[in-house]
Amino acid sequence: MAQTIAIPGRRVSQGETFYTDWTGRGGDCVILRVEVLIAAKVGSESVSFALETRGEDGGSTPTMVATYPVGGLELTGTGVATCLYVATTSTSDNKGALEQVRVKVSVTDGSDGGYFVVRIFPLIFFDNAK
Repeated sequence: MAQTIAIPGRRVSQGETFYTDWTGRGGDCVILRVEVLIAAKVGSESVSFALETRGEDGGSTPTMVATYPVGGLELTGTGVATCLYVATTSTSDNKGALEQVRVKVSVTDGSDGGYFVVRIFPLIFFDNAK
């Protein structure tokens, strides 16, 4: 079942970070799809997207490790991009989504005045068949 992320289009300025609301997971693995609608760069700004997860207790919020592309999504221009998070049997990295997931969006580097308008599509959850 697709989870709703209420970010149909939002402006993110240089040096800004924002988080979506927490949403329940639908599986251990996740596909994150985003679109950069406007990339009004002044310098070398880039916008990055990452998934954070937490358990039912609301404790720590580790950043999930992207399987592809390695290092996660960092975009400098307009277009649609996809990031895959596949859970493994590792005891440290890539353990998969816990009970809740949210998206972290941040703009880094560059000069003052640059910004991006981004859209986050609903997350796609699935289980790893190992």
